[in-house]
Amino acid sequence: MTKKWVGIAVMIMLVSLLAACAGGESISGGGNGEGASSGNDAKSNTEGSAPKKDVKLTMSVWSEARVETYQALAEEYKALNPHVSVEVMSIPFADYQQKLSIMVASKTAPDIAWLAERMAPQFLKNDQLLDISSYVQDDPDYDFGDIIPSTLEIFQHNGGLYGIPFSTPPHVIFYNKTMFESKGLKTPMELFNEGNWTYEELQKTAAALSDPNQGVFGATFGVNTKLWSDYLFGIVWAMGGDVFNEDMSAFTLNSEVGVNVLNYYKQLLESRSHPSIGSQITFDGGKLGMSLENVTNTSKYRDKVDFDWDIAPVPTGAGGHPVALGFAGYSVFKSEKQEEAAKFLKFLTNKENASTIADFFVPQRKSILNSDDYLNLYAHPSAETMKVSAYDRMDNGRIRPGHPNWVQIDEQIAANLDAFLTGIISAEEALKLMEQAVNPLLK
Repeated sequence: MTKKWVGIAVMIMLVSLLAACAGGESISGGGNGEGASSGNDAKSNTEGSAPKKDVKLTMSVWSEARVETYQALAEEYKALNPHVSVEVMSIPFADYQQKLSIMVASKTAPDIAWLAERMAPQFLKNDQLLDISSYVQDDPDYDFGDIIPSTLEIFQHNGGLYGIPFSTPPHVIFYNKTMFESKGLKTPMELFNEGNWTYEELQKTAAALSDPNQGVFGATFGVNTKLWSDYLFGIVWAMGGDVFNEDMSAFTLNSEVGVNVLNYYKQLLESRSHPSIGSQITFDGGKLGMSLENVTNTSKYRDKVDFDWDIAPVPTGAGGHPVALGFAGYSVFKSEKQEEAAKFLKFLTNKENASTIADFFVPQRKSILNSDDYLNLYAHPSAETMKVSAYDRMDNGRIRPGHPNWVQIDEQIAANLDAFLTGIISAEEALKLMEQAVNPLLK
């Protein structure tokens, strides 16, 4: 990465020198061969041509940790396209879709935005996203065919393409090896290799690791009911059930499997093997034995924690070993600046910049995902561990569904889940209330 930024700095200096030698003529493009044909359609101005109007784009993400990464790419883009500047802003994920909806309604939406799988249907239904097909599909240098086809399905609608994915990370179990060793327990990976890594075994292991009086908890799936879909889908699938039917026309979690899943989660909480709802505890603090998270969080913990850790596949259940995949992509909102925003999206997703982003996210380009450079990018976790825990699991991966009314659906499920976990209602009552509230929203 250091070499790349040094190269960018040299390129900027050369562009400045050329501009000076040309008597003030504007020079744009070039420098980065990929950037010139894949996201930068600007050409050098000829004598007498009007200068391009300055454009300021905004981009929204839900990770404060990635703002700097994208701002650096925005500066690189500005070096190639001096009339375009990009401001990157972060919105917390728990409030992201709701705030984005308000911004769209008030005509203050970002020009380009991260979208998760549950968000896209709402904006597609309301015709608020730009079809970017013409920007990316026909440029041989961009190599659209290099993008894994299944990852595009969320953004394909009525023959158009309304976004490009940048990550579909599978869930894995992060575990504190130091804690396991101190307790003399088999690690999740050891249990997996024996064929004994199940949700029942996770529950037993979590209890053995926990010391709540010292603020130590054996496992966490999630401590925010607003983010229920991040962790419950995978458990429901593994236990043989589903939250919705195949065409998203009915809520199906009001079932025996649904009752078992909710009670399983509550048992972890009541036994104090799991931190309480609303807790601020995180894996990097060293007081969690196991944590269900996206594999991309390896970049967050690598070289930043003072204990030994590793990852393992998610456990199996009666429904087998399905794995919930995260999903994130870039989309452009319709506006007077949509053309420049689409060009910036193309720049972000070309091969070179997709490789840069792959330092933090599971890449969607086959040439990157299958490359030795990517597989051996970091020493920890090892390439073999990443393959067994994450990449091999993607064949059984499932992307969580979305719906145009997802905000309301999400609120109803979260509210009743919260009422159940705080002891106000039973699992059966919670699921019945969810069904009654959600089914009308699916019609």
